[in-house]
Amino acid sequence: MIRFSVVIPVFNRAQVLARTLEYLSRQHYPTDAFEVVVADDGSQEPVAETVEAYRSCLRLRYVRQENRGRAAACNLGARNARGEVFLFLDSDIWAEPDTLLRHAEHHASHERVGVVTLSRHHPTTRINPFMEVKGLFPDLTLRHPQDLSPLHAIMQCFSVRAADFWAVGGFDEGFQTYGWEDFELAVRLRASGVRLRLEPRPRVWHFHVETLESACAKQRQAGAGAVYFWRKHGSPWRLGIFLELHPFLLPMKWLVYRTGVLAPTFRTLLRLAERQLIAASGWRRRVWLLLAHECYVELLWHAYYEGVWSALRGRA
Repeated sequence: MIRFSVVIPVFNRAQVLARTLEYLSRQHYPTDAFEVVVADDGSQEPVAETVEAYRSCLRLRYVRQENRGRAAACNLGARNARGEVFLFLDSDIWAEPDTLLRHAEHHASHERVGVVTLSRHHPTTRINPFMEVKGLFPDLTLRHPQDLSPLHAIMQCFSVRAADFWAVGGFDEGFQTYGWEDFELAVRLRASGVRLRLEPRPRVWHFHVETLESACAKQRQAGAGAVYFWRKHGSPWRLGIFLELHPFLLPMKWLVYRTGVLAPTFRTLLRLAERQLIAASGWRRRVWLLLAHECYVELLWHAYYEGVWSALRGRA
């Protein structure tokens, strides 16, 4: 029986973490074959008390550090874990009971694999227009389940053997804010010979309610993180195209997102769409949602390039 360590990095959101632990307590996997390590990244909320409430139904370990970001919290949890396979699970990911079983199937042959399960937004998160438009369009990304690109390896629910994780040095703690630490780890795992796979069968839910303002704050961090990611790996052109910050692209991106010409127009259209959504229904509501979606996308890109240009100026 494969022994798992479920590593959960957490920063505040203790009530959501409680539901995450509740889902883990329902796993169709022997309770003596997995542990849960909660790595608290300097929360102000009572995370330790939340963990304590689930000790009767889970093998739990709680560790804490000063706030240093998700990458450092993941490494902290991994250093205190004892399993042969790590399953990194974000604190707002609710894993259905077959999750550990499905991941165990991939690791049973002792192949060097990393396994990704993609999450879906929990239906109860659609409480504002921003969250509603997130489910408006299907995800059309082309992924190869048996040989997943490292640039598709979203590690909200990701398993890898401890030996392979530490062989590449774990997460890069230079990523201290939101974004890209999982893709960057996947690049190093792939280069070391670990094959990445997509496991679609377990259903895992993402319970995180955002607004445009909170999402823009994260996108600014992601823009700065993208510059760090690209430079760390020698500024390859393919990665620069994926991150949309290759020098060939930047003049056009500057014209669209950094001149400040278009953002006021999109904000005006967005206010109109959000007002209309209050009373709209049927096909009219869908039209206003489509307009809101396009405005949200453009404003999020605007925030991303604020982060990109800030990081580029910082180097100079």
